[in-house]
Amino acid sequence: MIKKNKVQLVMGLVVLVLTFLISLQFKSVTVNNAQSQQQSLRVDELLADLKKEREQNEDLKKQLEAYQNDIAQYREDTEQNSDYSKFLSEQLKRAEIMAGFVDVKGPGISITLSDIDNRKSTQAILSSNETLIHDEDIRRVINELCAAGAEAISVNDSRIISTSAVRCVGPTILVNDTKMSPPYVIRAIGKADQLEAAMNLNGGVIDNLKVWGFSISISKHEEIIIPKYSGMVNFSSAVAVNNAKEEKE
Repeated sequence: MIKKNKVQLVMGLVVLVLTFLISLQFKSVTVNNAQSQQQSLRVDELLADLKKEREQNEDLKKQLEAYQNDIAQYREDTEQNSDYSKFLSEQLKRAEIMAGFVDVKGPGISITLSDIDNRKSTQAILSSNETLIHDEDIRRVINELCAAGAEAISVNDSRIISTSAVRCVGPTILVNDTKMSPPYVIRAIGKADQLEAAMNLNGGVIDNLKVWGFSISISKHEEIIIPKYSGMVNFSSAVAVNNAKEEKE
């Protein structure tokens, strides 16, 4: 009789344990399914938002192109009317070139930066992060070109202007919020010999990259074309200062 009671007690405990495990498994599955559904809904929402943003960007680009065509037509009409209008038109062209809002051409150089393909080519064993061109490397090249008198610069055909940002987001380099991948081709318009000499300085940015084993090439060109800035520039805080008005005050 005692033996029978023990068996019943053990069986009862087994049933309780199994019931608990089944209940726990059911809750776990329910929670996972709910989380999966929420994640799926979130992904769908993000994709819809991304699609909407892209459509808005395309509309803004079309509007910008229409405005630029109108401005070009107005300029052509005014240039035919007076010398002063021609002078204003030339000043506007100069401002557009400086701002990066028109395609430009001229002599200059191109610099191609590539990641390290063969890690055995260096004496030291490098980590995967050390074999990659980083946003800091691109910024340093751009700074050296500006210091050497570059008049227009682009990275993979993305024009560099006063509000441009070169930054790293995870494994991706963004230039003007455009994803870039190697090789990175940096073009600069200016005095080609002067720009090339600045890039080949001993201990300079290119020299240091070559020491680590990065593949770098520099070419001079009699003429290169750098496209205009394709994004939108909005000034909500900066306004022009009216010196004449402030002097009176």
